[in-house]
Amino acid sequence: MRNNNIALQINQTIEDIWIILEKKERAYTNFKLNNQQYVLLTHIIRRPLSSPSELAEAMDITKSAVSQQLTKLEAEGYITKRQHEDDKRAFSIELGEKGLLYQQEMEKFNQEIADKYQANVSGSELENMLSALQKLQELLK
Repeated sequence: MRNNNIALQINQTIEDIWIILEKKERAYTNFKLNNQQYVLLTHIIRRPLSSPSELAEAMDITKSAVSQQLTKLEAEGYITKRQHEDDKRAFSIELGEKGLLYQQEMEKFNQEIADKYQANVSGSELENMLSALQKLQELLK
């Protein structure tokens, strides 16, 4: 029973950390985006030139939902659509001017958080945390 309680505490702690990071990130970047748009931009930053279908699959949402968000992001200058040379019906997504600003702000934010980790947690503790979190990530996939 003790292990089950610890597992629940781990889940709650991960959720709490996520909420804290979300609040700090939004306050730091000051971009007016909804949750799906934040996640979508994160996927675009991590996987440049993804197709809308690839983004929908990565986010586990419909292509229609991705398309709606991409339309909004494009109208606001966060992304641009690049038509494929070989297949004129297909296109990939890349960051627009505002998206590049968002990426820069996110890099600064992530660096500040990384600096806090390194200033307050030993290198071996960070390595152990990373290893444990990666293991949890694999178990949940």
